[in-house]
Amino acid sequence: MHALVSLFIAGISVVLVTAAPLAAQDGNASAVGGEETGSLPELPGQRSSAFADAVALWLEDDEAAALPELATLAQAGNPSAQMLLALIDKTPALQGPWLARLPREERLALMRMPGGISGRSWMHEAATTLPLAELWQRMWEVTASVDLPLEFAAAGEPRAAREAALILAAREVRGFDRIADAPGYPPSLRYLAWRERPPQRAAETASDLATLDPGDPQRSLFGGRASEPPPDGAALAHWLLSTPEAAPIAALCSDRCPETRSDCALAAWDALASHRALLILGSPSERLIPAEVFLSSRRGQATILRRIMLAVDARGRRLQIARAEDRDQCLAGLIESETQRYMPKRD
Repeated sequence: MHALVSLFIAGISVVLVTAAPLAAQDGNASAVGGEETGSLPELPGQRSSAFADAVALWLEDDEAAALPELATLAQAGNPSAQMLLALIDKTPALQGPWLARLPREERLALMRMPGGISGRSWMHEAATTLPLAELWQRMWEVTASVDLPLEFAAAGEPRAAREAALILAAREVRGFDRIADAPGYPPSLRYLAWRERPPQRAAETASDLATLDPGDPQRSLFGGRASEPPPDGAALAHWLLSTPEAAPIAALCSDRCPETRSDCALAAWDALASHRALLILGSPSERLIPAEVFLSSRRGQATILRRIMLAVDARGRRLQIARAEDRDQCLAGLIESETQRYMPKRD
């Protein structure tokens, strides 16, 4: 575990040096969304050795050891632990077999602060100290504005910026065309802006499409006159293995199925069955756990497989695995193994 602790601490240092506020207008631009970076301060509690140890255990997929430690830190007032617990509690794909098997009352007591019938998210408490936590609170409220993705980007959270944009789009919030050229806007979600353009701007949209990678799914997502058919397999595989937004698939397939990584990537894309699901995969908070550290960890790669599993119900699992086998037996084996980890244990 000590090697992972060192990697995690080093990863924090990278984030503190490279993640940036969006002061792009004065030349200090942000790395999120593909721009250059400056620096952000560390979060309160982030440098605690106890927090680093607990996160390292969690990345090793030792929930039984990690989550009680994070809960203890949260109860003691560590805002970073509070925020991480809240994000794990909110995101089913981040929850491993140990947590999934806990009785409901034990789970609520572990993952939430006291209050109400089912406890309260630790994000409420974290938000009293961390402006970043307040952004997540706003994202979970129906009144969030279209500028929220830019605020997440400015805070060094590109994955959360994508999630915020997709949640707002699902709520039919408009205004993406206004912010799409702003520093930090997710380049993988420009199609949300194209959907808002009137027919008179079709030529402008076609010009934007011409700049995309041939395998970028945005080509077929926005539904306008210039919309194209889905990319072919070779182009899509190249996109999946090269674009930052698809790094979760690339990391899983490169590490676990290196001999068939292209087929694995296509099978994973097919099994996820959702462009949206791919774009919100990754570290719960890139300020707390750098993306590359999370995606190379056991918990990070298990999260990808868990999200694939959640794409279907239990009755559809056999068909999902069989379909994956047709594309890549290696990935199908990983899904099967992960499924077994969640099966009820017999006494």
